[in-house]
Amino acid sequence: MKPIYPKYRLDDGCFRIGAQAGVTVEISDPYGELWTLVNALDGARPLGEVVAVVREAFPHLGLDDVLDAVRDLDGRGFVEDAEPTAYDGDDLSRYVGNINYFSHYDRLSSHRGAVQDRLRAAHCVLFGLGGGGSYILPLLLGAGFGKITAVDYDRVERTNLNRQFLYRESDLGSYKSEAAARLAGQLNPDVAFVPVQQRIESATQAAELVRGADVAICAIDEPPFIAQRRVNAGCVRESVPYVGGGSFVTRGRMFTVRPFETGCLDCLHLYYRRNDPRYLTKLGAALRSGLGSVTIAFPPHIALVAAMIAGEAIRLVTGHAEPIALARQIDVHFETGALQVMSSWPRDEIGCPVCGAGADAGEFEVWRAGVSSPEGFDELALERET
Repeated sequence: MKPIYPKYRLDDGCFRIGAQAGVTVEISDPYGELWTLVNALDGARPLGEVVAVVREAFPHLGLDDVLDAVRDLDGRGFVEDAEPTAYDGDDLSRYVGNINYFSHYDRLSSHRGAVQDRLRAAHCVLFGLGGGGSYILPLLLGAGFGKITAVDYDRVERTNLNRQFLYRESDLGSYKSEAAARLAGQLNPDVAFVPVQQRIESATQAAELVRGADVAICAIDEPPFIAQRRVNAGCVRESVPYVGGGSFVTRGRMFTVRPFETGCLDCLHLYYRRNDPRYLTKLGAALRSGLGSVTIAFPPHIALVAAMIAGEAIRLVTGHAEPIALARQIDVHFETGALQVMSSWPRDEIGCPVCGAGADAGEFEVWRAGVSSPEGFDELALERET
């Protein structure tokens, strides 16, 4: 029985498993047969011994009766395989909270700790160590990724200190990647942390950084929209899933791309353009107006979106639960707390210059040049070269 779900009697003929809405079940058990079974499933006995204990107490029960009851408990999510794993000799006390949480998703078909094992074998590339990235990085370190590559080019400034809690007064003037590396070593030395001091100026750079990774997170916002498109193109080129998002004035946003399965970021721009012929004109004008030049950063709001992004990246890597933002923009309204699907878009296999036919025939480098400045958002920027 999973230790995360307490089992307790209400009276001689009834007991409960769990103490959470949506999980807890109340079981009628007038003869105590099931109560005997759940207590025998203590993780110290192989299944054959469990069956023997129950049948000794209740000889009228057959083997199939006991196994059917175990299968029912497993189907309800209350049972896990406690057999030792290859990692049980390691000191996993750092991750015991994670393992207990992930055990909610375990079944007899997977051993306890399997999800954490997948994290420990995974590589995440985090683009940006500013407002969002500085919250996301500690969450990734605590989760226990085997390797994290963190990319940033900026230095720590005094204006960062209201929300970028990776950094201290003593870090002022230091490169963020260097300061993050110092803290990463203190937070979780088990993680192979690779700081990269680099500004992402092309999709090719992004592709080189994510090559071989299991997941990427885009938390950079300079230049606005252009930087995200570079990361998008790099991740698509290397078939690396990624999560993007950010915080605005009263809303935060998250979206997820799984290359060649879902629409990518440029598919989203094309989707918007089809629904609004003036979309690119509006976006280009906004960028030329200085969009993004004013810092808007309220720490609790940034932390909320960052936590959603980190959780989504872990879902992509482990598969313990389905990602919630695949080809969907999930908005959180900071004033009301409401979550809303802002848009859901398909993959544009014909027109997209990154994941569709527009990327064929060596046009990738042509496209890369087209995303290097706000002028790349004119009416021709998202059409295939002819």
